[in-house]
Order: sequence, then C-alpha cells, then structure tokens
Amino acid sequence: MTQPASEPHAEPTGQDQWPIIRAQPRSFFKAPLCTDLDQLNADVALIGVPFDQGTFGRPGARYGPDAVRDAPRAYSYLDPYGRQTEAEGFFDVDVEDELLRGVTMADCGNITIVPAEVVQNFEKLTSVVEKVVERGAFPVVVGGDHAITFPVVRGLSKFAPLNIVHFDAHLDYTHDVQGVLLTHGSPIRRCRELPFVGHITSAGIRAARRKPYEEAIRDGSLIISTGRFRELGPQGVVDLIPRGENLYITLDIDVMDPSQAPGTGTPEAGGLFYHEMRDCLVTLVKNANLVAFDLVEVAPPYDSSEVTIQMAARFIVDILAAKFPSR
Repeated sequence: MTQPASEPHAEPTGQDQWPIIRAQPRSFFKAPLCTDLDQLNADVALIGVPFDQGTFGRPGARYGPDAVRDAPRAYSYLDPYGRQTEAEGFFDVDVEDELLRGVTMADCGNITIVPAEVVQNFEKLTSVVEKVVERGAFPVVVGGDHAITFPVVRGLSKFAPLNIVHFDAHLDYTHDVQGVLLTHGSPIRRCRELPFVGHITSAGIRAARRKPYEEAIRDGSLIISTGRFRELGPQGVVDLIPRGENLYITLDIDVMDPSQAPGTGTPEAGGLFYHEMRDCLVTLVKNANLVAFDLVEVAPPYDSSEVTIQMAARFIVDILAAKFPSR
C-alpha cells in the first residue's frame, strides 16, 4: 500500500493567530492515515485503487482515488487550521447537525498497482479487504474502473450470504472479451460466480446488449432500467429489491446523467440525478445490513469542472451517514 501525497495546510502560530504552512498528507476527508493494517483501529477504512487496466474505452479512472481525496473541501475532520479533531463529523444544513459525528475513519492509502499484472493486483486488493474486515472496520473502496468490484467482493466471504445492488448505466455482465475475464465489462458476472453471493440487482441500466441481458435474467438477476427507476421512485426501487442477510453496494458513477457527472469514461445519456440517487441509497442502506461498498469509474481527465468528483465524495458521505448515525 502506498501513502497519499502531501499537501499544505494552515495552522495558528500563537498570539498573532496568523497561520503558517505545514505539510499534511492527502487523505480522504482529511482522515488519519493508516500505513499498517495490523494497527487499523477505526469504524471505516477507506481504500484507493488507482486501476484502469480493465477499461475498454477512455482511460483515466486510475486518477479517481486521489481526485476524490482532493475534492471534498467542505467535508473534513479537521478544523479550519488543519488540526486533527475527534471525529466531529460534517455539518449538514438540511438536518442542522453533523453527519458521522463520533464515527472514526482511516485512510489506508492506495493499493500499489503493477502494470499488466491484473491478477496479482486483484489478489492484493482481496487480501487488503480481508484484512480490513478482520480488523473490524467497514471497507469503502474507491476506484479505479469497475473491474475492481470482483476482487473486493471476493474478500467479503465472511458475510455469506451476500446480496449485491449494482448501480450502473451498463450491465457489466459480459462473460469475456476475447478470452479475457477481468475487465470493467464483467465484474458482476464474476461476482455471480462466487459461491457466497446471493441475489444481484442492477439498477439504472440503460445500455445493454441482448445476450448479457438475457444471461443475467437467466441467472436470477433483477434488472431495473433508468425509466423503470423513475416510474417506481427511490422508495419503490428499494421495495422491489429482495432483502437479504448482508448487502454490498457497487456504485458506478456513470449511472448518473452526464450533465450531473461528466467525468467518467463511458457516459450514457438519460441517467439519474443526484437527489433520486441519494434517496435510493439512503433508503436502501437503512433497510439492510450494508457490509461494504465501492464507488468506481470517476475519471478526472474528463471532469474539467470537478462536479463529478464532488458528487462522488458526497455519495460516500451519504452512504456512510445512513450506515453510521451520529453518536
């Protein structure tokens, strides 16, 4: 695992209270770094996976984890001068209170990605997820392209049976591409093959080929198109999803409309909007035992206005706040 890069922050100097600049390591939501998983002691463990070797089209998702680390200036565990505080949470004007107050987070850095060694990279990711679970922390994995979902889920066998809810513009249920099994077009198919995975729901789908679609239906998946999502509404979608003992969410940012989230490699017109996606996520998490989630396919090179990374950061906060009420 590698440590995130450093960035400056201001700190009061004493009587005059004028800030001086000190280096502070970059981290998700300015959470403390954990460079040794044997020492991990937090409710939430955030893991970056700068990987886009599974991408068919436009690359760039490898830059997603550090971009999300840089994005959420309004969501920080630090006071304005950059001093570490005790999990004060993030103030939300709608609830007039702090979200995630008292919930501790640790940034476990990035998985070290070796070019062309996809199997080895994925074995490392699975091992890290298993270790995080062993330490009693809740894994949040930030990609990277969607191929990373399979090795993450593979590390969650402790939570059998495990249902998956997959938010995406695409089914990602292709068996293989010219014999290659580990791409961003196949993670849900690979997860289906894991013996401890139960039901799979794919929601927000609006780009699918007939064969993978028919195979997903054959294998018992529930597929909710974007149009059906809007007909049902967020609560109706959640009511349609089968309940299970444990839940994993994989959120591909391209489920969103490109006007909301342009910074992704495979945008599809006619996607979801923030409030309907948020309401669905929050309702789903409050009705299930969420054990981990990932957020993938944020590609900063196509996000000139940075709205995509801001939305990605906000979704992480939304899901965590639904999972961990303030203490």
